[in-house]
Amino acid sequence: MYYLVWSYEVDPPKRAQFELEYSRAGAWFRFYEPCGDYLGHELIKNTKSGNYLLIDKWMDKASYEEFVKSNLMEYDALNRKSRDLYDTEELLGAYETLS
Repeated sequence: MYYLVWSYEVDPPKRAQFELEYSRAGAWFRFYEPCGDYLGHELIKNTKSGNYLLIDKWMDKASYEEFVKSNLMEYDALNRKSRDLYDTEELLGAYETLS
């Protein structure tokens, strides 16, 4: 499996909307869901800071890259729309399952 781990800092007044949009009921899940190689994601909230980790799960790197490439206009539009929901976004890394 292939994992993308993202970190988000979100102001308290925006947290409810951020959590909705990045949940399994939100826009990002609906965007990726049609792809059979998308295995879902986990949205994790730090109980002290209120910051978030988002872990996207894919069958493999090629599946993720091909889906984004094939849907780049929609991906970019969703990125622009989502940008107001957080203060910072950082890709912490891409990981692959070894066994």
